[in-house]
Amino acid sequence: MNAMRLAQTLSSNPFFQFAKLGTVNKNSEEHVQLGFDSFLKNHIGTLHAGALFTAAQADAQANLLNILEQHNTKWKIAAYTSRISYKRPAKGPVWIHTAAPTIDFDNRVAHTVSTLNNEANEPLAELHIQFSLTQGEQ
Repeated sequence: MNAMRLAQTLSSNPFFQFAKLGTVNKNSEEHVQLGFDSFLKNHIGTLHAGALFTAAQADAQANLLNILEQHNTKWKIAAYTSRISYKRPAKGPVWIHTAAPTIDFDNRVAHTVSTLNNEANEPLAELHIQFSLTQGEQ
C-alpha cells in the first residue's frame, strides 16, 4: 500500500482520526493498525466490533483509491455495501491486510476483501466490500 495514500485517507475522515487509526509495516507494506485503546473496547474488554469494522473499511478504501490513482482514472467511490465475519475476539492491537481489489468498470463496481489480524498474524475477522464507482466529481 502507498504510505502517502494511506495517510491521506486516515487524515481525511474525522471518525478515522477519532479511532486513532495508525499504520504499521508488515511484510514490507503499509497497513492500517487499530490500537488497543480503552475507549475502543466493549463491555467484555475486547475491541468493539464497530472499531474493527472502521479500521478494515479504512484500509479497503485506501487500497482501492491507490489502485484507481495508479491507473490515472477519474473513477471515485460513490457508496458501498459490506459484510463482515468475526472469527475471534480482538484482545490487542489489530492490523488489516486488504487483497488487491477486483474492479469491473463496465458495471461500476469494485470488490475488496480485508483480513483483520492480531499481532501473532492470526485472522480475527474478514470484511467483504462492494464499492459502487462513479466518474468525475463526487
